[in-house]
Amino acid sequence: MDLGIEGKVALVTGGTHGIARTVAERLGAAGAKVVVVARGKPGLDETVGVIETSGGQAIGVSADLTDLSAFVYMVEQAKAAFDAPDIAIFTPVAPPPGGFDDFGDEELDRAYTYVVKAFAHFARAVTPAMKERGWGRIVTIGSGTGKTPARKSILNFDYMLANVVRPAALGLSRTLADDLGPHGITVNTVPPGFIDTGDNYTAFFEKCARDAKMDYDTFMDVFLKRIPANRFGKPREVGSLIAFLCSQDAGYITGQYIVVDGGFMQAYH
Repeated sequence: MDLGIEGKVALVTGGTHGIARTVAERLGAAGAKVVVVARGKPGLDETVGVIETSGGQAIGVSADLTDLSAFVYMVEQAKAAFDAPDIAIFTPVAPPPGGFDDFGDEELDRAYTYVVKAFAHFARAVTPAMKERGWGRIVTIGSGTGKTPARKSILNFDYMLANVVRPAALGLSRTLADDLGPHGITVNTVPPGFIDTGDNYTAFFEKCARDAKMDYDTFMDVFLKRIPANRFGKPREVGSLIAFLCSQDAGYITGQYIVVDGGFMQAYH
């Protein structure tokens, strides 16, 4: 499918792994000039190399997403290499799991800064040029907790920080959609469900199994039956939707929260 974005500049944060990397590669294959942002140079070099080997154009920008000044910097780097971004993918630094008694004000403030304030700074950095052009696409890789709190009785782990700050980020996304719609800019949130992104994902569920006092295979058998699709998702299954939301044909889709989770939220929340 032709996304109609050849020559557009796409900024992808966290673009060296998981879903965001899939998005970066899909946008590059569609002809966008991709600015891949992450901390580590090896991951940046590898991702840029994959995009270029496939015939695309890309640069890597090393930046710390916990530093609010980094968003202006990454846009400046995009301008220096290509132009200001037309497409902007925001991947927030996710808060850690844990219950109410596990965290104090410092952790709450940090989670709010990384998920909500960082998104605000990101939007302020990318939208001026989009407004001038009358065209733009902003997509946040969000969380199902933005709409439905994670419950220990179902997931077997606490996620208090996400339950608190993710709805605030969704509120900001929908507010931006209203404000930016007249300028031809769409703003959407795509919360992935349980997506198999590699070894770190396995380690997380191994811990969940230990906490439940179950062996890993038994725990996973029980857990997967809670997902109607009866499996974890693949990064490309989320990345393909996000890439479409960046297309010309998605210009009438904005302010949306589109879950990709194999039916989990519909079935259990």
